[in-house]
Amino acid sequence: MTTNITSDIVTSLPEHMLSEILKHAASNSIADFINVKLCCKAFERASNYENVSLDRVSLVPWRKCEKGFQKRCKAANNAEALYRKGMINCFSRRKSESGLRYLKKATEKGHVEAVYTYGIILICLDGELRKQGLRVLSSLHLPKPNEGSSRMIASCRSKTEKFLRCMWVHVALTGPKGICCNCDCDIEEKPNHSTSTECQTWDASNDVGHCCDYCFWDREANVFCSLLRKYLVN
Repeated sequence: MTTNITSDIVTSLPEHMLSEILKHAASNSIADFINVKLCCKAFERASNYENVSLDRVSLVPWRKCEKGFQKRCKAANNAEALYRKGMINCFSRRKSESGLRYLKKATEKGHVEAVYTYGIILICLDGELRKQGLRVLSSLHLPKPNEGSSRMIASCRSKTEKFLRCMWVHVALTGPKGICCNCDCDIEEKPNHSTSTECQTWDASNDVGHCCDYCFWDREANVFCSLLRKYLVN
């Protein structure tokens, strides 16, 4: 009797509310998400892998349940799952074309770390792709110098390093050659004192003074490439 009443209550809820409940369950654990999803047909119908959180799933999952969950999210075009697949293919599995396609898909869905990574990769390829990369990165709308932009860049750097720590890195990038932009930049490179702690390895400060987009992102791309080399498997 109690089960029927509970099921009737759940069925009466609007689908967007059921989806929110499922998203909350996924943010706790995969097991919670699956249990809630299976408790009644209403949740089953409302389940949407496109928008669920992968915060509780390892960046590079090894457990069967996590692999299956992330695979379903990727098939549903979940932005975080697409970003993760792109990172693995680009830097671990040596499938750069496939990896770039996944990163591009995640970028088109507004995934911040995907925008950051995809844009920087394009910048390192030079030529017309460099210009395309700058257009991609401009979508982050980072005024410089700006405390908010520093926090966003630091967050992207942190996510990148956490990811690289979890996988075998077999591919490195060569930093952009740079151009003579005649922008009168007063950008000054800071030494990268590599230590064991994440916040010290990646200097979160982006107080680079007055500089154009070319110089700002060239600097950031070189920092990104340095991190790849740090975790590169010889």
